[in-house]
Amino acid sequence: MDVLNRAAAPIGEVEWQFMTEAVVRVVRRHLVGRRFLTLYGPLGPGAQIVAVDRTPAWETARVGMASEDVESAPVERIYQRIPLIAQDFVVDWRDLEDARATGRVLDWSKAEAAASFVALAEDHLIFHGQESQGLEGLLTVEGRHVLPSTTLGEPGSGFAEVARAVSHLVSAGFVPPFAVVAGVTQYAGWHRLYGNSGVLEVEQIARMVEGGVFESPLVPDDSVLVVARGAENLDLAVGLDVNVAFVESTHMNHIFRVLETVSLRIKRPSAICQIWRES
Repeated sequence: MDVLNRAAAPIGEVEWQFMTEAVVRVVRRHLVGRRFLTLYGPLGPGAQIVAVDRTPAWETARVGMASEDVESAPVERIYQRIPLIAQDFVVDWRDLEDARATGRVLDWSKAEAAASFVALAEDHLIFHGQESQGLEGLLTVEGRHVLPSTTLGEPGSGFAEVARAVSHLVSAGFVPPFAVVAGVTQYAGWHRLYGNSGVLEVEQIARMVEGGVFESPLVPDDSVLVVARGAENLDLAVGLDVNVAFVESTHMNHIFRVLETVSLRIKRPSAICQIWRES
């Protein structure tokens, strides 16, 4: 079954290839969450619900001499939605006909713009969740650690604050690699020399956490996220990965849709530490 309705589209295989490559290229350049999240799936375009098993923040394996000494760790199973993220764009019939008549490559900038909107929406879902769908994000999930700070944003404070968050997560039973995500201003401020080391502060932070340092406009500048990025803690469930579908032709123009279905699975909320600057 052609769920993307490509057989009905007024473009050929080569044009589909150029369009899809342009969309994927833009999405990969914009996405932040996928740079440190493990992907689970694809589950298929029809998948609407995914199970999430939430385990305790701290639980040690049982020690004994017989199998009856072993007990299962308490697990809360949650069934959460896999929402659709989509953005339409229009291919003008005259543009299409002109490209075919002249042999020029069709301009896919409207498809690329739609792809950037979808990428931003995916990251918003990852960081902030979607309350109307009952979905929690890295910055909103209950059970995450929140460490107040009075120095975040000051020169040299980034390394110290991230080190404090890493120490907090390790004490809670989590292990590297850790990923760090900062807002745009905060991240830019880390591109200064750290003390007398001759090394940028962001490089020092990257060496410490091992799992990457990233920037996102969706993280407010009064916060920094430090996440134990292992798949046992969280991942991104993918139903249909980013793709392009043909919707319909109307008024002689052709409507296409950039779409995907994804859902952030937070299995251990305490694997997330938010450093928050007190006002």
